[in-house]
Amino acid sequence: MKNVKKITDDMYEENLFFIPTMGSLHRGHFSLIEEAKKSGLKTIVSIFVNPKQFNDTNDYQKYPRDIQKDSINLEKLNVDYLFTPDENYIYGDSFLDLLSSGHIGEQYEGKSRPGHFDGVLTVVNRLFELIKPKKVIFGKKDAQQLFLIKDYIGRTNKDINLLEGEIVRDKLGLALSSRNVLLSAKGKETASGLKKQLDTLKEIFLETGLVSRSIEKTLQRNKDGLLEIDYLEILDKDTFSAISDNTKNFIIIIAGYVEGIRLIDNIDFRIEG
Repeated sequence: MKNVKKITDDMYEENLFFIPTMGSLHRGHFSLIEEAKKSGLKTIVSIFVNPKQFNDTNDYQKYPRDIQKDSINLEKLNVDYLFTPDENYIYGDSFLDLLSSGHIGEQYEGKSRPGHFDGVLTVVNRLFELIKPKKVIFGKKDAQQLFLIKDYIGRTNKDINLLEGEIVRDKLGLALSSRNVLLSAKGKETASGLKKQLDTLKEIFLETGLVSRSIEKTLQRNKDGLLEIDYLEILDKDTFSAISDNTKNFIIIIAGYVEGIRLIDNIDFRIEG
């Protein structure tokens, strides 16, 4: 594996499959890399903790980092390139404005973290400009992020094939996240309640067909005061907006705090007819 701080001209001659990360890699990231390796393309993993997507300086400072451990794991996975740029190389002196994530970027996760998705789209765009990948893969766990990036690629006619990686969970059902390392064993057990809330809401909604009432009944079952739920919503997966009579693809999203750590999760499903 070649560790690069900058993209060189000779790398552009290769067809690159890009896996963007902020490091502190886990089995969820590894599954994305394994999927990318199936393509036969050269793989490039970036590790860059993007300050522009953090609206809380403390959150940025606390974000887990372990570049040495990450490098060892990437070597084992036979990644071709590890891209570890510094902030100046990504943005530089000529950087002007953040990209706008629009109305949807201001909802749900964007409402609780103002400017977050503007920062996400901005860094993703810069990484695309620098790396010029043929393919890229993002995990489904960050559902709103995935929706916005897919929409951005479509709107800007970028010649990039985007793949979606499935959510990887631990034995308790907790979606794997770099932030999970900040939780105690008890905290991880509490955080597994996020998935239980999703499953409960889906079950009640399929029985009643009533969005608001289903959410209300689900939240009433959250008996553990250690799990602080920020939002719980049922949306049209194709528009990431309120469902309608024509909705067939549904997604339920949730965010909450456990031991002061913010976590997100989602499930999706389809209803025919």
